[in-house]
Amino acid sequence: MEAVKAYELELELRQVRELRKAIELKMKELEYAEGIITATKAERKVYRSFADLLVEVTRDEAIEHIERMRLAYKRELERLREKEKEIMEKLSKLSS
Repeated sequence: MEAVKAYELELELRQVRELRKAIELKMKELEYAEGIITATKAERKVYRSFADLLVEVTRDEAIEHIERMRLAYKRELERLREKEKEIMEKLSKLSS
């Protein structure tokens, strides 16, 4: 029974780590997008997608959106790190 529980925890740990890596990649994409937006000339247009729509936004609105997304990703990363820590503790208890 412990082997099954350990296997389930390892699967959960793998899923948490994969999700964390995906979110870290999204964070890098945000940094890249912010770099492009802040480096572009003022006359360039910036668009944001909403479902099936593309909407023109101001440079400030785009940067504000990026900042909001960055905060949301940071919260989620922190939650995932805590979850990963909990799973690791459970695995160590099972192995001892």
